[in-house]
Parts: sequence; C-alpha cells; structure tokens
Amino acid sequence: MVNLLDKFREKKKSLLFIPFFVSGFPSFHFLEGFLIRNKDKIDILELGIPFSDPIADGPILQEINYRAMINGVNLGSTINWLAKTEISKKIDTILLLYFNLVQKDLESKLEKFREVGVKGLVIPDLPLEEAETLVPLFTKFNLDLILFISPTTREERIKKIVKIAPSFLYCISVKGVTGERETLLEESIAFVKRVRKETDKPLVWGFGIRSGEQIKTLKGLVDGVIVGSAFAKKILNNEDLQEYFDELYEATL
Repeated sequence: MVNLLDKFREKKKSLLFIPFFVSGFPSFHFLEGFLIRNKDKIDILELGIPFSDPIADGPILQEINYRAMINGVNLGSTINWLAKTEISKKIDTILLLYFNLVQKDLESKLEKFREVGVKGLVIPDLPLEEAETLVPLFTKFNLDLILFISPTTREERIKKIVKIAPSFLYCISVKGVTGERETLLEESIAFVKRVRKETDKPLVWGFGIRSGEQIKTLKGLVDGVIVGSAFAKKILNNEDLQEYFDELYEATL
C-alpha cells in the first residue's frame, strides 16, 4: 500500500493537488470518465459520501449532497462503484464521510474500504478524543485517519492533534463552512503558519480556493491544496469543468 505521507515526501512539484467531488454527482458515469481522464493530474482524490446534514459544507455542496442522495447515492453504492472501476486503483482515494455512516460494524467497513483501494478517511464530526482511540484501529487496516485543524482550535488541542495525526493535517482555513472566497485571508495564512511551527507533518489547505492565483500564493506555506466547491459550482451550472480544472492544477506545479 502507498502511504499517503510518502506522496508528500516524494512530491515533485510545489503542491499536491487534491480535488474533492461528491460521489455519484452528477452521475457515476460522468465522474468515472472525468477522473480517469485526469488521473495523472490528481495526487489524491477526496470523495465525499452524500449525507443529509453535511455540517461542514456551504450551500453549493449542500445542494449537491441533496441531489446525489435523491439519486440514490450512498456509502454502499459508492463502495460498489469503486469495486467495479479503476478509480481507486489508479488514483489514491480518500473518503469524506460522517461518523454515523461507519460507526456500526466499523471494523467490517474499514476492511471493505481497504479491499476497494481506499487509502484513508476524513470524518468531520469525529471528536478528537474518539479519533485518538481509533488511530491504532485504522493503522491495523492500513488506512489513514486524516485530522482537521481550524482557526478556532485551541492551542493545546493543536499540539495534541499534530502529535497523534498519522497522516497529513487538513487545515480548515476559514471560520465557517466550505465555499469559494474572493481572497485568502491574512488571518488564515497566519493560522497555518502557527500550525507549521508545531509540526513538520504535511499541511493541506482546505476551504475557500477558487483561482490559480490563490493557489500560487500558498506555495511554500502548505504542502497541498483541496479544491471542492469551485468545481461543484461548475458542475451545477453545466459549465466547462476541464479547462478550469487544468488551470488550477497547473497552478500547483
């Protein structure tokens, strides 16, 4: 298994490119075609499992979660899709999901994730204390548990998170939910610099990115960028996704 940390150690460009898409939207067929065509540009794929109350998401991703659920997309259909396609074999894939989707029969679900090639999980509503107890279990199944740090995280908790984190750290750059921002706030940059002083583990910037210029300003500050809402908006509006995707990817080089 490829360890996600190894991808950061071996990176050959300024930033790892981590696009986020909601599973099954606008369709599994569309996603499979787009992702396979762009597999060489995607360092890590973050795939969101549709959920009825995605507390970390802004209006765009909330709308997409709703539409995907109406279309019958869920954790089971996503796992079946990954098992039948080459996506998680050709692209290092992590899942973003909420804890009650996996809490029951957790070990059997982790085993299934490993079987279909998933490399790790992002669980927005997982309390730190619970995460600390689960890290050894995830390690047993060769899965990374990716932890969040946000501008509202207290100093003592930041120290604890960076200590127990088995993988890269997902830095939520803003106070609030996902969504594009016109500018990257100075206070967000200061927050990430503060985290950097606490650890040499890879840091990934999440929330707010909408342009290549924003990505370029993050070079030397973080190790990777996650882009989600900006792509989701293009899909919702039936706009050309490929040209925009290429523009943001090229900014990471």
